[in-house]
Amino acid sequence: MSAWEMVLRTVVAFVVLYVWARILGKKLISQMTFFDFVAGITIGTLTGSVIFTSTIPLWVGLLGLSVFALLCLLTGILSLKSYRWRGVLNGKPSLIIKDGKIQEQALSKNRLTIDDVLFLLREKNVFYLDEVELAYFETNGQLSVLKKPDIMPVTRKDMKFHRSSRGLPHNLVIDGKIIAENLQAIHKDEKWLLSILRAQGVSDISEVVFAQMDDGNSLYFDLRDDRSPRLH
Repeated sequence: MSAWEMVLRTVVAFVVLYVWARILGKKLISQMTFFDFVAGITIGTLTGSVIFTSTIPLWVGLLGLSVFALLCLLTGILSLKSYRWRGVLNGKPSLIIKDGKIQEQALSKNRLTIDDVLFLLREKNVFYLDEVELAYFETNGQLSVLKKPDIMPVTRKDMKFHRSSRGLPHNLVIDGKIIAENLQAIHKDEKWLLSILRAQGVSDISEVVFAQMDDGNSLYFDLRDDRSPRLH
């Protein structure tokens, strides 16, 4: 491929890509679904092939790029017009926490770990699982959180009431595994934790999906079955 042909391919591919980018519209990265992300990468890859693959005629490469971009445009229009198609293409939000209870099946379906959920909650300034009434994992990978009513607004300033901070949470059990270093940080041991759980009717640590304690020594734990989470 000569230098002039490379320049020509680059200029033409740039113009075509720019036109399709304008037609397809703009969307914030935070609003992109997985399909949007994959489609964007594919369009970029096709553009690179048009420029660098001399064995593919320029018009053939541009045709492939344009057909793929047109399909993306059509699926976007269909998702706007049809609720059912939008669900098929983009998926639907998943309820992953209900009344402070982690929905294990939803986590498995979305290939999320408890550590992932805790990270997403911290991004929403939620450090304690028992404060969450509902949490949805959105199709763009974001987490939408509804706090329990007694955690919501008005409190301190409006009521002239001071409440001490709960401090940073200490995650003691994750996926049925005791986090020894966190127990040591609060000067407790496994024997103490197991005795507390047994007193609450939990005979096997593997039954516990998640357990955490605040600086006030309030222990919250979520069980693997459908029993309600508890605060000790």
